[in-house]
Formats: sequence, C-alpha cells, structure tokens
Amino acid sequence: MTLACRPIGLLVFAALLLVSVGWILRAGPVQETAASRAYAGHENDADMRGFIRQYPAAAGTRLDDCQTCHRGGIKGLDTEREYSPCSYCHLLVYPNARYASGVPKSMADTLNAYGLAYRNAGRTFEAFAAIDGQDSDGDGHRNGAEIAGLRNPGDPASRPGLPQAAMVTLGWEEIRGLPVHSQFMLMNTTKEPTDDYVLFKGVRVIDVLSAAKVTLTGVTGITVFAPDGYSIDYSLEDIQAPFPHGIFYAEPGAFAGTERAFVKYPPDLPAGVTDRKTIPAEPWLLLAFERNGTALDPSSYEKGTGRLAGEGPYRLIKPQRDLSADPQRPGRPDRSQKSKVFGDGWDYVPGMDHNAGACVRGACVIRVNPMPDGTEEYDWKNGWPLIGDKRIVIYGCGIRR
Repeated sequence: MTLACRPIGLLVFAALLLVSVGWILRAGPVQETAASRAYAGHENDADMRGFIRQYPAAAGTRLDDCQTCHRGGIKGLDTEREYSPCSYCHLLVYPNARYASGVPKSMADTLNAYGLAYRNAGRTFEAFAAIDGQDSDGDGHRNGAEIAGLRNPGDPASRPGLPQAAMVTLGWEEIRGLPVHSQFMLMNTTKEPTDDYVLFKGVRVIDVLSAAKVTLTGVTGITVFAPDGYSIDYSLEDIQAPFPHGIFYAEPGAFAGTERAFVKYPPDLPAGVTDRKTIPAEPWLLLAFERNGTALDPSSYEKGTGRLAGEGPYRLIKPQRDLSADPQRPGRPDRSQKSKVFGDGWDYVPGMDHNAGACVRGACVIRVNPMPDGTEEYDWKNGWPLIGDKRIVIYGCGIRR
C-alpha cells in the first residue's frame, strides 16, 4: 500500500522515494467519517484501488490509510520511537545513523501481518479475496470480518467488538473561536545553537479540552502527538494551572555576532518586558498557532533528511521552570550542550529545564489519559491528514460521545 504521509510540497522527495523503493507515495484530499479521520483518494495507488474495489465500504474510512498494510518501528529495538509507518518507511531512503537495530532493509520489512499476507498472495486484486478468510494478525478474527467492522486486519490490538475510544475533532475555525492567549517566553534548547525569546499566540490547552467537553474527573494528564507519532506527556497540573512567570534576560544579547552568542530575540519586545524583570504575561500550556506575529509553518517531512520540519499549524508550547532549584521559579537561558565552555555564567546547565524539547511541533492529536478500559486507541501513528486540514483530534478519558 501507499506510504500515506501526505508531505507538503515535497515533489522531489516523492520522486526520490519512487526511484528508491519502487512503491508509490501520493497525497490526496482528506475526508472525515464519524468514526475516524481518513486518508482517501488513492488514484495513483493500484494496491489501495484494489483494496477499495474489494471492500467499497472502506473508502474514506480509517482503513483508507497506509497503516492497513504498513507498520512503524519495532518495539524493544532502536527504531521503537519511529511510530509512524511513514517515518519508518522513510528510513529506507533516509537512513538514521543512530539506529543499529530494527532498521528496514526492504519495503517488505515495513509491512504488517496483513500487508505481508497480501504481498505473499501475489499483490494483485485477487489477493485480497484470497486472504479474506485468513486471520493475519492472529487476534481470532478473519481479515474480512475485521475490515467490515473497520478494524485493522494487521493489528491484533484492533478487532471487532472492541469499541474505539470516544473522540472529538476541532477544526481551525472552532479553535480560533476560543479565547486567544499571548505569552512572551523563553524556549530553552538542549543541543540547538540558540535559545529563543518568542511571543506565541494561541489558545490554552485547558480551553481546548473545555471546548471538546472533556470532564477532568479521573484524568491524570494528556499525551500530545505529532503527525509522525512523536509524543510528549503532560500532567494535570501542567494543564490546570499557569506556569511561573518568566524573567527576561537581555545580557546575552551583548554577545551578538560573536562565538559566545546563544540567544535570539524578536525585533520588538512586548510592552512591560525589561531586563532581569518578571515578564508580565501569565504563561500556560498553550496550543500555539502564531510565532512573533506570523502563522506557524505547516509541519512536513524535510526534503533530503526525512526529519520533521516546520512547527504548525499548531505547536504545543510548555513554558519553562527552574528545575535545578525551585520548580515554582522561572528558568533562564544557557548555552547549548554542544557549545564550548566560556566560564562567563551562561554555559550549559544539565539540570536546567530545556523546555523547547517538550514543545510538540505539528501537534495534531491529544489523548486524555488514562485510556478507558476495553477501548481501542485512535490511529495516532499517522496524523499527517490532520495537518493540511488544521484539525485537532481529542480522544480518551472524560469525553462524552
């Protein structure tokens, strides 16, 4: 089946993938059913056209997706966090030197149990009928029965009789209709050359959950997913209460243009922001859509590397705390972990809250934890169809159907 990652403007990447692996990558319009986000319109993919021809009711549903035949990284091996079938397949074209185990060597290595059964049956239209009565993923249900119930025939955790967790989808207009919150704050990085002072505009996560009518009773926190399946957990305290007010440090600006430089500042500072003083705006866990007055660039796979590029249309923003001292105090800038040591008081501090790493670019799925017992997870491993539509899916605990 197709590598359905819906890259944005990556025609060169698509051409490279065609040459490199001989399978078809395409991008198409996204549709939505009441059950799940969908990936539809496989006019250039003979495999999916055959699948939909055999199972017409699957068109535009959660099975109209690369996850029907492809899988992500292998649990317990180096590639475990390559959750998305898209990013796992991309390792064929863009190898990652950090991975020594679990790396796919061929397209067949990226297939799940159902994809392998289809391939072994001849990879033809007739192959779908030939494996209809098989139980490819070994969960006790025939492939055809799973497909009829819109369950994934290649995933034993997805099976008929197991209800999907309740979910809500919020679109761009709904999110922009929520109270807008702006906060000027420090994005402290670990390995990047600079820390950044940024004015983010967006909506508080607590307001997003309220718009989705999430009841927080029994909720322990949330997990926010990027389109490639990367995720970060946030506590209930992170959601419900503001973070400590930040302090603005202008002194590192004196290093501009030298090898000691390590902080970027916006062209204009917000009103009331002065050196060594508390930043007025109250910082919250934020679903941002603007950086310094400009809309966030949509997330995509970076041409030439296969890594995630861009921040938007939404980025989950977590303000900084001073973890090396009092968690209710704000943090400060420090140099990169990779920087030389200058001994001027601004060198890298291991215990600092380098909060930029906890800010999810391309945030598109929010799981409210814990997952309700006896329910199936939303298909968070491939969130690319949500990026182009500027949608957020919220699912899990405390959601009324």
